[in-house]
Amino acid sequence: MTFLTELFFYLVTFAGLRKSIAIFFLGTLLLTNAELHQLLKIPVLVSHFREHREEDRHISFWSFIKIHYFSKRVIDADYSRDQQLPLKDADSCQLIVKTICECQLPAVEFPAPGTDTRHYSPYREKNKPQVHSFDIFQPPRVQA
Repeated sequence: MTFLTELFFYLVTFAGLRKSIAIFFLGTLLLTNAELHQLLKIPVLVSHFREHREEDRHISFWSFIKIHYFSKRVIDADYSRDQQLPLKDADSCQLIVKTICECQLPAVEFPAPGTDTRHYSPYREKNKPQVHSFDIFQPPRVQA
């Protein structure tokens, strides 16, 4: 029975944590992808939704969003109020600079086979192992 109690406790704790994580990620998304003055217009969005709710009690928030953001632009009596909603205008203050350069590919030439006249020797005097440098690596000796 304690296992079920602990499982229920962890699920309830995770549900509260899940909501906090969702709010954190939504806030991060909004702050990184939207301009700050657009986020300050959110109270206008809520009040305009309430105005539409007074006219039609059955309108949902999703249908309100579809009317104002995903349908064709309709110039009606509250058009000026619609333009005050967040993300309806694009006042982008970002400057994007793209640099295009023409890069030249390096020319790689391979010599024709048989034209290399250098002679390679497998043994050279300077590549001999230095035996005296291994003197410090001696096994321990027993004194009698």
